[in-house]
Amino acid sequence: MQIPDDELGPLIRRHAVRHAPPAGLAERIAQSVRSEAGAAAAPAAAVPGRHGVWRGLAWFGTGAATAWGLALVLLATPVPPQDALGEAVTANHVRSLMAAHLADVASSDQHTVKPWFAGKLDFSPPVVDLASDGFPLAGGRLDYLDGRTVAALVYRSGPHVINLFVWPAADAKVQPPAFSTRQGYQLAHWAEGGMQAWAVSDLNAAELREFASLMRERTGPQRP
Repeated sequence: MQIPDDELGPLIRRHAVRHAPPAGLAERIAQSVRSEAGAAAAPAAAVPGRHGVWRGLAWFGTGAATAWGLALVLLATPVPPQDALGEAVTANHVRSLMAAHLADVASSDQHTVKPWFAGKLDFSPPVVDLASDGFPLAGGRLDYLDGRTVAALVYRSGPHVINLFVWPAADAKVQPPAFSTRQGYQLAHWAEGGMQAWAVSDLNAAELREFASLMRERTGPQRP
């Protein structure tokens, strides 16, 4: 069944699955249109007269349809959950720096920060002080990630701020740290002891790896 043109747009907008477009989508579409348009120009020029004009238009229409189809495929491609979560973690980190709202409770005392979360969360986040290792605790706050309220623990390393987001994991599986870089920030993600954690900072990669290792040692189950 052929759908009238005036109904096609509303139908797509109503039923299409929407995802954040991948980086570089606009440029890829533009390149596709340019390539198809270039291919259309050659057949059109090769056939003189009225028939050549119509054939050229037909080729261009095919190219435009190809580009539109490419756009729909790319837009409908799901963004991997961990990639989307990594983007959200980075955005929350940047927002906390820009708003100068790093902590709801500013303290280097873990026995002050940990009780502050009681009654505000449906879980008890692990809070440790790593001052002796060069990563002193600076406080904590409530934040929002993955569709829920989470604990954000704030650590420092010299002038650098580390946001450590913690909330219960979907399952009890242990996940060793995975590291990535987004927008110039280093990220570490792991799961252990029924909790998942995301650490983000402008530290260099080696320093964030050290921080993640220390956190796992202090908060995870004792290893032989």
